[in-house]
Amino acid sequence: MGFRQRIVLCAALALSTGALTAQDWDDWDEYDEGYVSARKGIEFALNFGVYQGHHKAANEFFSGYSGEIYELNDNTANLMTIEERLGISSPSSIVWSQVMNSIGLEQGEFQYIEYPAYSEALKLYGMRYTPATIMGLQTMLFLNPESAFTLHIDAINGLKSEGAWNMVTNEIVQGGGSENRRQFGIFSEENRFQLSLGYRTAAYITDEVSWVFELGGTMLATQLEQHYVRIQNQNYQLLTASLGNGQFQNPTSTMTSTGFGGYGGIGVELFFEEGGNLMLTARVSRDKVRMGNYEDDLWQGALYLTWVIPPQLGDFIRASF
Repeated sequence: MGFRQRIVLCAALALSTGALTAQDWDDWDEYDEGYVSARKGIEFALNFGVYQGHHKAANEFFSGYSGEIYELNDNTANLMTIEERLGISSPSSIVWSQVMNSIGLEQGEFQYIEYPAYSEALKLYGMRYTPATIMGLQTMLFLNPESAFTLHIDAINGLKSEGAWNMVTNEIVQGGGSENRRQFGIFSEENRFQLSLGYRTAAYITDEVSWVFELGGTMLATQLEQHYVRIQNQNYQLLTASLGNGQFQNPTSTMTSTGFGGYGGIGVELFFEEGGNLMLTARVSRDKVRMGNYEDDLWQGALYLTWVIPPQLGDFIRASF
């Protein structure tokens, strides 16, 4: 059974379980005429949080040598390797001459480049994503206080990865051996947009607190922004195409690719006297990450703090926090 089929089966089980265990709200006098007992229809919420991408995507696509394997979906730009971008194969090139002058390297002293260390089997990632911020809107259609369909529209801006690579030379260094390693940084930045459609069910602990469980499908769009190496405070863009004579052209398209997957989440919802309730949710998703012609099904993680907007704005103004 495939991953998507398992998601559909789990959603069906969650729906049937919610129907079997649903509380008889009409008979629960404690909630008569309260916000929770009357919770039905559409509600809106604002999502804020942090997002962690899977490091494998960064190591596969932003390693500095991935231009030998993958391509961009852009007719005017390429995913270049570090050697190609610096013009190492052409010692007389303008860019390579600039690099050698900036680091004090003489002709014949360069040997080779060591790329960021990477081993998926050992979970060794030379390129690592740093957490990015999430902002989004959530729409919930409540069938009853326990069951609802939910739609998330979330933007993950400034998802960055960084690592280090070495330029190995044979220059003479006092007190050193015949090889010298100069370390430099390699960086990337991308934006992601995630659309999630799912089902949520709640298990009420008290009249002020409930557990929340979510399950559904996702669409993940990834937009490439930057990918470059930095040498002596000078950035050399790798998402580019050479025009000759040391001139390069930036991509003309949005460089955006889309994949599909599924997600699950568990959280806690806190209710206040006059509305304006909050949710804290931990979520994992299995998304098809696509960048250029690279694609892979990978796990991502996120932590959300969600403010559910009260049905009546006046209720929120009078809320007691």
